[in-house]
Amino acid sequence: MAELLAPAGSLENVLTAIDAGADAVYFGGKGFNARKFAHNLDDAEIGQAVRTAHLFGVKVYVTVNILMADTELEALSAYLQRLDSFGVDGIIVQDLAVAALARKVAPNLPLHGSTQMTVADLDGVRFLEANGFTQAVLSRELSAQEIRFICSQSSIPIEVFIHGASCMAYSGQCLMSSFLGGRSGNRGACAQPCRQPYTLLCDGEPVMKHEAYVLSLKDLKSLDYMDELLDAGVTSFKIEGRMKGDTYVRTVVSAYRKVIDAHYQSPQQRKAAHREAAALLESAFNRSYQADFLGNCVSRHTLAERNPSGRQTADDVVGGLTRKLSIYGHVDVAEDGNLRLTLWDENGHTASAMADFQPEPARQRPATADYVQGQVGRLGDTPFVLASVTVWDETKMIPASVLNGLRRQAVQSLIDCILADYPRPAAGTAPDWQSSTLPDGPVQAMELVVRCDSVDGVAAAVAHGADIILFGGESYHHHPFGTKAWQAAVQAAHEQGAALWAATPRIVREEHRAAVQNELERAIAAGIDGIYVGAMAVFTMLEDLNVTLPVRADWSLNIFNSQAAQVYTALGCTAVTASVEATLRQMKEMVRLSGCPIEAVVQGRAEMMVTESCVISSFAGQGQKKGCPGVCARGAYALRDRRDETFPVVTDQYCRNHILNSRDLDMAPYYKDLRRAGIAAIRIEGRGRNPQWIGQQVSRYRRLCDGTETMLLGKEDQTVTRGHFFHGIL
Repeated sequence: MAELLAPAGSLENVLTAIDAGADAVYFGGKGFNARKFAHNLDDAEIGQAVRTAHLFGVKVYVTVNILMADTELEALSAYLQRLDSFGVDGIIVQDLAVAALARKVAPNLPLHGSTQMTVADLDGVRFLEANGFTQAVLSRELSAQEIRFICSQSSIPIEVFIHGASCMAYSGQCLMSSFLGGRSGNRGACAQPCRQPYTLLCDGEPVMKHEAYVLSLKDLKSLDYMDELLDAGVTSFKIEGRMKGDTYVRTVVSAYRKVIDAHYQSPQQRKAAHREAAALLESAFNRSYQADFLGNCVSRHTLAERNPSGRQTADDVVGGLTRKLSIYGHVDVAEDGNLRLTLWDENGHTASAMADFQPEPARQRPATADYVQGQVGRLGDTPFVLASVTVWDETKMIPASVLNGLRRQAVQSLIDCILADYPRPAAGTAPDWQSSTLPDGPVQAMELVVRCDSVDGVAAAVAHGADIILFGGESYHHHPFGTKAWQAAVQAAHEQGAALWAATPRIVREEHRAAVQNELERAIAAGIDGIYVGAMAVFTMLEDLNVTLPVRADWSLNIFNSQAAQVYTALGCTAVTASVEATLRQMKEMVRLSGCPIEAVVQGRAEMMVTESCVISSFAGQGQKKGCPGVCARGAYALRDRRDETFPVVTDQYCRNHILNSRDLDMAPYYKDLRRAGIAAIRIEGRGRNPQWIGQQVSRYRRLCDGTETMLLGKEDQTVTRGHFFHGIL
């Protein structure tokens, strides 16, 4: 049976979700979760939530789904041990450092792969399973058809979002809030710049008459796809909303409870349930609704371009837990003559309590069944309601105080019995993440890496002294990399003594998996020297292809601490590229603690977000992504915000938008700091740039690496950014 998974931002929300019919509930603690500004639950509340949920047979998942700094790992270790002691049914994880630490200190904690991991295909799911995860949360951009295929082939449960607010960008792949205001979605502090207005420009001129909320998605509502998803084999149906109140939780959970239950009933009952659920959801908070990703029909309709704040509703429903578990009782005497109360529930759990009291015949007021019902039925704030009680002999005298004492003891024993019998899910198993052997000693020569998406760019980079060219993956020119391009790029690099490594996409969707693998095969056939892994799915793909080339982890894997770096070296990476949200001080610690060669992106435009929804086709094309005539290739597009900052928008060969930063990252004046931090390689992001720009930047950094030029820091250049090298994120 599929589970209905409800959100909770407070203990009251947890109780409301249970009351409304949730099969499972998820929430965050006071730290380490991706809803930093929700109320969240303290340790005492987590313990109470788990205890109450388990009494009702409801699972509890705790979000530990942010990127962790090295300075937090000690506190995280203690927190994971506490969660394990509470008996939570799983933790939702983004950072592999959390998974590695949980495996060491709390090996019985089941691991769920967060949607922040950007798992969008079967290979990504297989990667999680191979590394000890027991459930995978898919990206919200997938179609129902893709979900069906993944479910049919997956050996672990699949969790899918079915309702609520959605990020415009692929989760875990958005840096917009981080770079614009220092509040990172990967750390639970997103300021939601996607809910701000923008103007789409083409070649510098507005395409739109008025600014609009072109990055704001309508809320997801999957009612029309629930039967299809249930038939597809989805295990867990997840509702978004940890920042919302009891009215939202009760309304939305109740609506989907009706639909899931009715799926197994007659067609008439299904229709009635869908009508009732639709009416309920119209009364819940929403930014109007869409299910366009599930239907693979993304368009301008998908956007809440005029209503980013949504329709507010009053918190006018009863919160908390109102339903009770029915129990039954019997009063008799044991073999020694002492009074005994036995309680049991409808699942066969039984508990007894004995009193140091031997009943005698009553002279005036015998303990009738009604009398005993009145005393034993005083269950107050316990989770139980007494359905009935029987008495072996209604002629005896039993004081109320004796029955009350028996009731308290028996109730506690029954609670303990139910909790002891609760079937906590098993944790997964995986190979030991022991770091592979890496070269010892300090970095002798800093490598200069340049990423290009044209053969002319490759030629310019190697001509001016690049050590490694990174080619392929997602282009900025809407075209794939063909066999001739790979052959020419490899030849251009090798003729100048440079190495050429293949990049791989940040997102691998099921519908594009074959195209990604084909490109990898073309690259390998052309003679590449290694591969950068941009998505976890690529590890599985390389294993299936029996690739023996050296592998490096790219920055899109969000490697934010030394523990994560060690995990990726254990997975076979010879070097890792640090998250572009990491500070220089953090990178230095990663080098010191992991012993792994660390690469840093130091020049070029950072990618703010990657989106499946296409702002260009929506506002400069025909309004629909499917069947778009390729308007993205007819000019240079950008988004302008209210501060007159312009963010270039480019489209890759998979028709995904990449929104780039308005300013170039430039760390050349701080080359010596990079060197002192022990950085092994520095990278220039040159996709979408002309050969002249690439040549200039490579020459600049080549001279710094060779020591033939010293970059003195003069007046701060306001036209560029230093990213997060000196300013951490919330």
